[in-house]
Amino acid sequence: MKNLESVIYVSMLGGFSVTIGNQKILDQNNQAKKPWSLLEYLITFRGRDIPVDELIDLFWRDESSSNNPAGALKTLMFRVRKLLEPLGYPTQELIFQNRKAYGWTKELVTVCDTDRFEDLCLQSEQPDLSDEDRLHLLLEAFSLYKGNFLPKSEWESWVVPIHTYYHTLYQKLVKRTLMILDENKDYPTMIDVCQKTISIDPYGEDAHYYLIYALYQSGNQLKSIEHYKRVNDLFYNEFAVTPSIRFKELYKMISDKKHGITMDLSTIREILLDGATNKGAFCCEASVFRDIYQLETRAIERTGDSIFLCLVTISNLKGELLKPAVQTRAMDELGESIRNSLRRGDVYSRYSVSQYLMLLPTATYENGEMVLKRIIHNFKKEYSRKDLSITYSLQTVMPN
Repeated sequence: MKNLESVIYVSMLGGFSVTIGNQKILDQNNQAKKPWSLLEYLITFRGRDIPVDELIDLFWRDESSSNNPAGALKTLMFRVRKLLEPLGYPTQELIFQNRKAYGWTKELVTVCDTDRFEDLCLQSEQPDLSDEDRLHLLLEAFSLYKGNFLPKSEWESWVVPIHTYYHTLYQKLVKRTLMILDENKDYPTMIDVCQKTISIDPYGEDAHYYLIYALYQSGNQLKSIEHYKRVNDLFYNEFAVTPSIRFKELYKMISDKKHGITMDLSTIREILLDGATNKGAFCCEASVFRDIYQLETRAIERTGDSIFLCLVTISNLKGELLKPAVQTRAMDELGESIRNSLRRGDVYSRYSVSQYLMLLPTATYENGEMVLKRIIHNFKKEYSRKDLSITYSLQTVMPN
């Protein structure tokens, strides 16, 4: 016997499933894609009678071999109804049919996670809400977004704009949630939100930024720095981009000091010398390099020493960026050549995806040029490719 009071629950965020009572069906990896895609389409546009021609155009547009598309659609619809049988409800009533159209049932209530998610996002934007009520709505919406809209069909032409809509809502939701959590200094919840967001959208900068920040504020300075370095490498290697200004400023904050108070100078000395046993020249973040550069410009006013600022650039023979995989390997090898070719007291930094900066205390331009040629020679011994070019320039550091 069918239950006339049945409610159909549908999940589309992070995966696709349909549930009636205790019975549930979900898309498995080893199952045919087209029947599931048609079912997803019928439920997504459940308020409409969908014309047969529309469905034929959608599913057989690129298949000229189908001589009888109407018959192929009937066969596909039969397979969709077979998918629905485990729900224990008459499939002819779940998918209705008339002479010119098909559609998802309008007799039963269908509750979709997408509708609830969208509703909560819109409610959270009401201007008269308290921060507490707004955060409650945001976190409830956040819990519903278990992943992108229909991820197994994400490249279907009809899915793309809907995916973009919900993903944009989600990105705004995350940003607003993190801002309120920051104001409340609720760093444990902020860490949880960031980690889940990164699992869904690994290249979103905001979540990485706030995770590093929240780890630091929670007292996990080492984890904070470790995650910063992982993100730095991720963006270099995947997108060939350098960290944004705010990321560099964040690094200055998280690496600036150890938490807590100590009166023991020997402990402080150990902290200050952390990592100082590394061989070769000193590699630092761009923001730290800038501070050292400014200190040197002040010092030479007094000492009159001669220091050169040097820039080394890797490119292809046309002066363009290399392919990402080649770029990553080449820059790693160049960094090693710089570290091993300079003295321990020399300083260098990665300036961009294809460039390093150095400070060379040397008396003459010619001596500086000799050092740079030695770096390039050592690099080519370890990594010889005929399709890349290394150029350099150097300029004396003037008093500020």
